[in-house]
Formats: sequence, C-alpha cells, structure tokens
Amino acid sequence: LFNKGAIDAPFELVPPTEEQSSHFTLQPQKGTIAPNGLQPIEITFSSMTMGPFKEEFQFNVIGSPKPVILTVRGCVTGLSLYFNIDGLHFGDVSFGFPQTLSCCLTNTSVVPITFRLRIPEDGSGQPSVTSFDQVKDNSRPSWVKGPLSQCPVEPVEFTITPSTATIPAGGSQEIKVTLCSNYVGKYNYQMLVDVDDVAEEVLAVPIKARCVVPQLRLVNTTLNFGQCDLKVPYQDTLTIVNCSPLPGCYGILPQKCQATAPLWYSSPEPCGIVQPYSTTEIPITIEAQALGNH
Repeated sequence: LFNKGAIDAPFELVPPTEEQSSHFTLQPQKGTIAPNGLQPIEITFSSMTMGPFKEEFQFNVIGSPKPVILTVRGCVTGLSLYFNIDGLHFGDVSFGFPQTLSCCLTNTSVVPITFRLRIPEDGSGQPSVTSFDQVKDNSRPSWVKGPLSQCPVEPVEFTITPSTATIPAGGSQEIKVTLCSNYVGKYNYQMLVDVDDVAEEVLAVPIKARCVVPQLRLVNTTLNFGQCDLKVPYQDTLTIVNCSPLPGCYGILPQKCQATAPLWYSSPEPCGIVQPYSTTEIPITIEAQALGNH
C-alpha cells in the first residue's frame, strides 16, 4: 500500500469472506502509513483446487470515501512428477544376495517438491539377512530353520536411497532400490511416492522379482578315507558345483553330540559362497574316536 497524501493514513483490512479466508492470509491487516510511505502486504495462498483464480480484498482508510481494492490473480497448477522407467524388474534374484536397480524421478513443476518413497508390502521388522552375513557363522539357527524362523515380524527386504528428498523445479533425483530377499517366491509390489503437504500415493512404480535358491550339487557324495589310525586327523575335499546363473551359499552344520560320536568331522571352511557356473573345494577333516567301520 502507498500513501500519496500529506498526512498519516490508518488502514484496516475488510474481513474477507469465509471462502477467501480458507485460501488467503494477509499480513498486516491494519496499521498506519506515513505520508509518501509504503506498507508491504504479505500474502499467503494455499489451494487444493487447480485452475485460474481471482480475488479482491478491500482496505478501509480513515478519511477516504472509498476502500482501496487489492486484486490477486493467478493459476493453480498440478504437481508434475515422473519416473524414467515403467517399473523396477529385478528378474530372478538369489536368496540373500542383494541386488540394486536405479531409476530417476524428475520434477517438471514450477516449484520444488519434497517427496517420500515407501513400499507398503515390505516387512517392518529387522533388515533381512544377507548371504555374506550368513556364511560368517555355521552355527546360526537359520541354517536349519531358515532366516525368518527367528523373526516374529517379517524383515525389511527393500532399501530405498534416498527415501526422501527435495527436488528443485525442473530437477531430477536418482533413486536406488536394493532388494535382499529372504523369501522364496514372487514379488509384485509397488513403490509409492508421497508428496509433503499435498497428498499420498501421487505416483507408483511396480516392482517385480522372483527369489530362488540355486541348486548346488556335490560331485562326490561319499568320502572314503580307508583305514585310519585312532585319533589321528585325516583330510579330504568335497567339491560343490553351481550350474546356475546365480550365486549360492553353503554351510556345513556343526556336528551334534560330538563328545560321544565315534567319528569327528569338521572343516576349516565350513561356510562359503559358490559363484555362478563355478565349483568350490571344501576341505573336510575327520578323526576316528572309536574302532570299527564308520
């Protein structure tokens, strides 16, 4: 507001209608402007209705027969976000081996957008167990009962990086999605995009995957040590073959009731990973504790 007069000009905003009040806030609503002075008016606007708008606000000025009219015009446009892909297709993934895919989220709006990404179908428990952690200890109960046996709540199998960020107008953000599956089966999930202060699920990207366990095969299923001396260690090797295009992991379970067993067995490499289309040699050590055939 500009006071062109030679005296002070007290002003006050005429109370806006209920419809105007739900979208506009003007500050200050009253005050006094010195001669040849200026009074900035801050206007805050928020609307969930798209399209053009025009509103008039009136200020009463003491001593003036007519109110001062402020006209506000504009157009509300919708948010414009899009991904550069039609979906995240992991294909076949190996149990416990993390796989990562990338995509790009672009903001073609004229304002910055703060987003949050989530996968509603994902678990809410502890992070899923990777095969790299699994092979560190062959005494884990999960070798026998599976990684989910100790989890009352389904694990978190997906990691989104970043899961939230602000994209400037006309900008883009690379998104990395990592799946570490602890469930053998198919995935038909969706990654949803929520926009702060606007709405949830403004965008969705399908996620498809199938988790499988590679079939590892022993070349020799029997180790024949022949005649052995009592309580003398002997060593031989087992050969594991992985004929699949996916990596797999193996674990030699600890011997039960070893103290009373007539034959002890162990391995200095009880756990490991077998890469696709490859073989692995596993050293096996035995030690006879009693006479006879074992």
